[in-house]
Amino acid sequence: MTDKDLANPSQATEFGLRSSRRQWIGSEIVPALTVFAATALLVVGMKIANPSFGSFEQITAILVTAIFLVVASFGQGLVILLGGIDLSLGVIIGIGGMMIAEWTHGSNDALLYAIPLTLLCCLGIGLINGLGVAIAGIPPFIVTLASGITFYGVGLGFTAGNSQQPVAPAVQHFMSSRWLGIPYPVYFIVAFVVIAWLFQNRSAEGRKLYAIGSSPGAARILGLPMAPLTIAVYAISGLCAGITGILLAGYSSSATLDMGNALLMPSIAAVVIGGARVTGGSGIYLGTLAGALFLSTLSTVITTLSLSQGFRDLVQGGVIIIALLLQRGRLNLRSR
Repeated sequence: MTDKDLANPSQATEFGLRSSRRQWIGSEIVPALTVFAATALLVVGMKIANPSFGSFEQITAILVTAIFLVVASFGQGLVILLGGIDLSLGVIIGIGGMMIAEWTHGSNDALLYAIPLTLLCCLGIGLINGLGVAIAGIPPFIVTLASGITFYGVGLGFTAGNSQQPVAPAVQHFMSSRWLGIPYPVYFIVAFVVIAWLFQNRSAEGRKLYAIGSSPGAARILGLPMAPLTIAVYAISGLCAGITGILLAGYSSSATLDMGNALLMPSIAAVVIGGARVTGGSGIYLGTLAGALFLSTLSTVITTLSLSQGFRDLVQGGVIIIALLLQRGRLNLRSR
């Protein structure tokens, strides 16, 4: 890009859009395909070791349980795309589940307003995070950690730590019913993945996020709306966490304030495993999806083998470290 291009923001932006498209077609898709292949090998290897593994019912069960990570990691991935992190995600998931359970009280009557209000509140928490990062200039780590602690305390004060149950039957029905032999959540995953992919990798706003994450200074010169986009990204992360909380509450038929904590680290791991740089500006949603499916499959394998929670955490941590090392290796090769 020349100085003349920088003097014309529209030409510079168009140049950036073309560059991001070439980047997506090239090296960005390789990690995603690699993780998809690793997931398939994991299923095949487990099938060889345990012939009862890998049935149609078990595969659909993996997809149903993957829905939580698929949705939550999209919001987390957008935040990481900007070089940030959302440590309040687990708390927001718990709050979303508790709110939908509290407002429905095992009845579908209040569902019409309970779902929008729950999602609005979760989006609002994300909005607060975004304002703290974009307007106040507080590091994302500090903002989201403080936000998570604060709203966890608020939720604890309202519920006294007690579980809320039961959840509206319609939400439970959605998570357990099938159409044409396929669970409803699988259709939801397909629709969600299409929308998320179109937004992150095919929309003008998505390409602007790549530009901001890659070089905030250049994005500022181009006149990109950095503050509004940053606030929007954290709001989307809160919204995705709220959706995850509602789905998780329907799956378990009840809700607890800490039920989303187990998804915080996997949501980050899914993004990193899929090829995104933790410093921002890199990674595609196809990679995040691949990471989410891999971790969900790995969790099912560990459960099938009756391994302990400690071993589960050990394997998950090891996978993240390996992904970071491979990512560093790819960056070194590119710089040569």
